[in-house]
Amino acid sequence: MINSKNKSKNYINFFDTSFVVLIFITLISGIAVYFIKGIDIFFFSLGEDLNLLLKILPILGGGILLVGSMHILLPSKFIVKWLGKESGFKGLLIATLVGGITPGGPMVSFPLLISLKSKGADIGSLITFITAWTTISFTRTIAWEIPLMGTDFTVIRFLSSLILPIIAGVLYRKVFNNYLDSENN
Repeated sequence: MINSKNKSKNYINFFDTSFVVLIFITLISGIAVYFIKGIDIFFFSLGEDLNLLLKILPILGGGILLVGSMHILLPSKFIVKWLGKESGFKGLLIATLVGGITPGGPMVSFPLLISLKSKGADIGSLITFITAWTTISFTRTIAWEIPLMGTDFTVIRFLSSLILPIIAGVLYRKVFNNYLDSENN
């Protein structure tokens, strides 16, 4: 049986802090627009913000539903085996592949990252995943980079970046992980 109360607490704590900071910055920005640019620009900006929100909500909702389903369907043992501390270099390769093929923006990748962490993926694999998502995203490469920058540039940039996720994961596991472990002893 899943203890959903404890599982969802990780998500709530993470989003509570960032949500409060975001609301604070938004309020300050809104007040600044109101006093510097006037009421007409303030309401124009508010309308644009609401339009953007209406466009983003379905994507965000879909990403959260997808990650929620994956969170339930993929058992912790599976994640620990393939992306946990003992997964070794193989885990970094898998994290690179998963990060590279993860579609969408941060509304998909970061909830997935949180889910993988809560299921037992180690920090090295998570760093590798998010580095792959930012540097070698296949969907972004095909949809944006090839059409805008051309095939030659894209192939060279992609191949140049391919090793970066592995380097980031190894760097954590060999340098920072050891440092953090020695700090706790």
